[in-house]
Amino acid sequence: MISWIEQRRRAVRRRRLARALLGGAGLCAAAFVVGFLLPDEHRTTVRGRFDRSPEAVWRVLTDLDGMPMWRSDVTRVERLPDAEGRTTWREVGRTGDVIVEMAESEPPHRLVIRHRESGRPALPELTFLLSAAGSGTSVTMEAREEIGNPLGRVLVRLGARASSAARLLHDLQYRLNVNREQVASGQP
Repeated sequence: MISWIEQRRRAVRRRRLARALLGGAGLCAAAFVVGFLLPDEHRTTVRGRFDRSPEAVWRVLTDLDGMPMWRSDVTRVERLPDAEGRTTWREVGRTGDVIVEMAESEPPHRLVIRHRESGRPALPELTFLLSAAGSGTSVTMEAREEIGNPLGRVLVRLGARASSAARLLHDLQYRLNVNREQVASGQP
């Protein structure tokens, strides 16, 4: 037979578990409500500095055939016919394939790349601003993306989910530092 003290301990444990579960559910519900109040479009800006000329960085960013070699989110690139006079391609990666277009191009200073859905421009959109900084290049990337999930909106704003711009900047840093001679000579 269970002693009176053991019964009390079990009752206390059950109340603590119930409180923890209710608290967790309340926290999720509050985050969901806050997520609904946040705008679904999110902007992220990241900056990097590279020991390469703006032209060399530009070549890497615009080399469609070379993208799968350095971008961690792309396994294959397929060129498509131009859409409204803009260079268009399909990026195939872990999360599926997306149609991407070069929306604006001012070599070697400004590049805007955005997705296309149903033949129309869509988010996410990446803007690259390159400027000479001493003997290297300063790159500023701004990512505009639409986050439909209210909980995802909260996680992005809390910094719990990495932005696509930060990942791309990391990949670019890796590419420009792995094989310096190829980048300097303009080889893919």
